[in-house]
Amino acid sequence: MDDQELRRSAGVYVVDKPAGITSLDVVRRLKGRMSSLRMGHTGTLDPLATGVLPVCVGEATKLVPYMELEPKAYRGSLELGVVTDSWDITGKVVERHTTPTLSREEILVAFREQEGVQYLEPPVFSAIKHKGRPLYTYARKGQFVEKPPRKSLIEAFHLITRDEDVLEFELTCSRGTYVRSVVHAIGKRLGCGACLRSLRRLRCGRFRIEEALPLDRLEERIERNEEAEVMLSPAEVLDHLDAYDIQEPSEQKVCHGSPLRHEDLRHGDGLQGRIGEKFRIMVQGELAAVAEARRDPLGVFLQPVRVLRRAA
Repeated sequence: MDDQELRRSAGVYVVDKPAGITSLDVVRRLKGRMSSLRMGHTGTLDPLATGVLPVCVGEATKLVPYMELEPKAYRGSLELGVVTDSWDITGKVVERHTTPTLSREEILVAFREQEGVQYLEPPVFSAIKHKGRPLYTYARKGQFVEKPPRKSLIEAFHLITRDEDVLEFELTCSRGTYVRSVVHAIGKRLGCGACLRSLRRLRCGRFRIEEALPLDRLEERIERNEEAEVMLSPAEVLDHLDAYDIQEPSEQKVCHGSPLRHEDLRHGDGLQGRIGEKFRIMVQGELAAVAEARRDPLGVFLQPVRVLRRAA
């Protein structure tokens, strides 16, 4: 694939992941139809979960560190009185308890107590590494490795409906939060245990369920060569960053990762007071680089920190 094709194929698909497959399976299925392109997902979803899964294609895989991937918002359900080894309904049941009589207000109070900064136990069936291997590789062999609690920010945790022992909820949290851990914690708090029954991700930072396309429909678009119509461009993906349009002869500076100074930037005075911030560098209407505002004895400048390949 030449640079022109590569540039046209760079972007992000917002996939509505189906239940029953891994996030990596989604990438494998798409890559099977676009085998010449580098590809990867951001924000792993468990096989049980559905919803927003951003998949980066081509040069967009370089942009993940600069994407808005927080907060994450979910709608799901949990079952009281059941504890499994995986902390969700797909696991082996290890405990059953009679659910105590709980008023709606008691449940609401318990939910509110989970909001804010929390230190949550990670599931033993998870991709967290121990001695270079994911925890689930140990758990599948019956070796359950305990890891220290992980810091999470629970922005909101709301009870939506209750149907006997099944509670439907909405959760907004920071990146890296295991919803299974939140459910496990609420089960302990209520004294009867709990496991996750269903989960749907509605938001992953700037990516929302309203713009997501079911995996099978995306595959159909690819087969019809219509995938570009549903792909977010690199510039769109980073639209939370302010942009500078670069003209000739400064384009070559961008390509070589050279500093961009006042003479290269229109309205470059706007960088004052923004040292350390990231910016989009646009060339001919397309994202060419991500740059960081820095200062040296000559003044404030933009230093490209991630340059995308472009057509010659």
